[in-house]
Amino acid sequence: MTRVVSTLPGRVRVRDKALRNPALCARVEAQLRQIEGLAVMQPNPSVGSIVLHFAAGDIDPLELERKIDAIIDAAIATPRPSGARPLRLQVNRVAKLGMLGSLTASLALAASGQKRWHAVTGAAFVACLGVHLGVHRRNLLR
Repeated sequence: MTRVVSTLPGRVRVRDKALRNPALCARVEAQLRQIEGLAVMQPNPSVGSIVLHFAAGDIDPLELERKIDAIIDAAIATPRPSGARPLRLQVNRVAKLGMLGSLTASLALAASGQKRWHAVTGAAFVACLGVHLGVHRRNLLR
């Protein structure tokens, strides 16, 4: 599968959703820099693309395309170190567990008639919900 989305003489744009991960994009960029003949490289992890400028006569575009695909395939296939989840996902997991625990406690306290502790655990639920919504703020209004 080719990831080259646009080609001009001396310029190639590569796009892949996996390149939205800044760490993976940096690894791919480091590997691409080892290809001889590349003059300028402009990575953009926010959209998952890299623009490569090269001397049009020095590099065969089809061979460059094959090298790019091989480098990205290898980077994607490289497993992450165990337990290396992004911090925002770790925070979100704690927030979800906090919501589950505080909701359970809040409902139990409401059933037993302890209004003050019901309100405290309800506030903890709302705080955890705020963290969860903050982590997923980009996806809320899509």
